Amino acid sequence: MKQFLITLVLIALLGLLAYTNPTLDNYDQFNSQRITEDARKEKDPVIGAINSLFGGFAANLMTKQTVRKDYVFFSTYDTTVGDKHMRAVGVLNNFYVTEDIVSKPSN
Repeated sequence: MKQFLITLVLIALLGLLAYTNPTLDNYDQFNSQRITEDARKEKDPVIGAINSLFGGFAANLMTKQTVRKDYVFFSTYDTTVGDKHMRAVGVLNNFYVTEDIVSKPSN
């Protein structure tokens, strides 16, 4: 009976992970939200307004440059725009940035 309950809980947990695996559209919303929050933190109101105005466009551009690898229970997102790179992991409808926007080394 105990093994049956453990198996049932494990199946439920894996089902939850698979069901809440974020999509590329969720990643677009995540990037848009990050850009908007950064715009609010900007000390110069003009730069903050420009960032807010073009934040959705920038997030959409980032999403178009993203490679998503779906592992059923979670996904990885590798975004490269020019020489800038960002990596994130999506699990349980959340995103965890593992490598924030950094310049890729030149070879």
